[in-house]
Amino acid sequence: MALQFESSMQHLVYQMDVGPGRKVIQAVLFGLFALAMATLYTFTNFQGLRDPRAFEEAQLGRRYAMVGQLETQCVRPLAVGVLAARDEQKGGMVQGHPDLWHPPLWPLTLAAVYRLTGVAEVGAPTAAYVNAADYLPVAISHFFACLAALWVWLIARKLFDLRVAALSAGAYLLSDLIWRQSLAANDWSLALFFALGAVYAALWAGEVPEGVEPEGGGEGPFWRWLVPLVVSALLTAAALLSRYMAGAFGLAIFLYLGTSRRRRAWALAGLYAGLVAVLVAPWLWRNIALVGRPFGLACYGLLTETYLFPGDALFRSLSPELPDWGSGIYAVQLKMMANLREFSAAGLGFGGAGVLLALFGAMYLHRFVRLSSRRLRWCLLPAGLVMVLLAAALGLESLQALKLFWPLAIPYAWAFLLVLLDRLQFEIRFFGAAVMTLVMFLAGLPLLLNVLPPRTGLPYPPYFHRYIGLTASMLKADECMVTDIPWATAWYGGKTSLLLPRHVDDFYRIHKQHHPIALAYFTTETRDKPWVRGLSDPTASEYSWYQIFAAGKVPADFPLSYGRYLGGSDQFLLTDKPRW
Repeated sequence: MALQFESSMQHLVYQMDVGPGRKVIQAVLFGLFALAMATLYTFTNFQGLRDPRAFEEAQLGRRYAMVGQLETQCVRPLAVGVLAARDEQKGGMVQGHPDLWHPPLWPLTLAAVYRLTGVAEVGAPTAAYVNAADYLPVAISHFFACLAALWVWLIARKLFDLRVAALSAGAYLLSDLIWRQSLAANDWSLALFFALGAVYAALWAGEVPEGVEPEGGGEGPFWRWLVPLVVSALLTAAALLSRYMAGAFGLAIFLYLGTSRRRRAWALAGLYAGLVAVLVAPWLWRNIALVGRPFGLACYGLLTETYLFPGDALFRSLSPELPDWGSGIYAVQLKMMANLREFSAAGLGFGGAGVLLALFGAMYLHRFVRLSSRRLRWCLLPAGLVMVLLAAALGLESLQALKLFWPLAIPYAWAFLLVLLDRLQFEIRFFGAAVMTLVMFLAGLPLLLNVLPPRTGLPYPPYFHRYIGLTASMLKADECMVTDIPWATAWYGGKTSLLLPRHVDDFYRIHKQHHPIALAYFTTETRDKPWVRGLSDPTASEYSWYQIFAAGKVPADFPLSYGRYLGGSDQFLLTDKPRW
């Protein structure tokens, strides 16, 4: 009996040391490390949501969980005008307004979690320092960021070896770029998860077994490439439906499959592209049916921040006079050049990448042994270029999508460093380990500096859930407000919020023709603009509103005649009757 027990214990120890048990322990430790990094970064850097996209997508998910439709409570005058022009019977649909700006998967993911956990009460002020509802989108975003670390490990293992995989996954979890983007709690982490999964599946689909000549027909059974091809197409479509800019990964995968050593490689790449098109077609058709454009109103972002529509003037215009094709293309070209100069000065958003980014750039001077490693890195270049040009045309916020490529750069950087260390052949025993430790420390240094005290402060101005909750509590469920931060009032207040129209005349038209407006909420987004250039000059963008909320020149027929300050004089309310 004792001998049998001793043999069982020896077998258990062996399994834990070199068998499957060791892999289980490593996986658990890896998961705990990822969880610790997510918790640490959130604790030291999160005091509430501050990204407009995150606000808007969070309220979209909550709204879907409540009504089962992708309806938004953050409404832009441009969308009201487009819908009214397309369907005069329904008008602008301020209430029950369909979302026309965002892809659906991230809001639907949030909605699924809300249905499991319950939808928190909104529209009432709370004394909490940070609104509890803000943590759920952040937690879900971190969850997918942690899962993406597994893709990084698998991709590095497939392209190189186990040592590169371990270093790459560790550097990914120590990357400030990753956690900063994940903390924004928008669709970035979900798009990253799907995009990396699509790349990994494509590596299998484009692989020809070693020692097999594809032209000889010995590629093995068809399911060996068809199954990963279908999976890659499915994940690519999911990435695009999480964030439109993530569709650039489809170009990289298409080129990778087309340049593979398989027979009829470009036919396989065409099959992949066709599958992606079929999978995204229902969503594109939904947008065409609503507004006649496959991506909804997202493409209007090309004209924003141009000399034709400075700032967000286009989104705030009910019936803008759109330019002809020649003038529009010229305006977008000027915007692209200005943004490219700004992006390049800021390192294309990779300011915290450090030494690994330098190694990745130098890696293109080296020829790796594996064909898949060589092909993929060259396929990433045109996809990255397309994303940079799209970001320059759309604006600074779109540049954040370029960081989706960062996890793919990490394995190449480490592989190149290991090649350099192997070729140097220093006689000092621990030289290689010391260099790798130093590089890992430098890669994680931006994160270390960002988690050290003091903590990040509140996102005020302009976002403070107490002020927004107090303001929203003044309205009934079917009433509407106009504000310069409608994404935040829709999220914290749960009330339909219209983006402040560019001119008070558009306010009158919406109030009389589409939906009565009961409250106007002005924050520092408007009140902190330059006094002459932005407010008091007759040619200024906010001149008509400045006359009302600052100069006291309220028109006799203006429906909102009762005023009150919030936060000292930072914020200002106008209502149709005393509501406090």
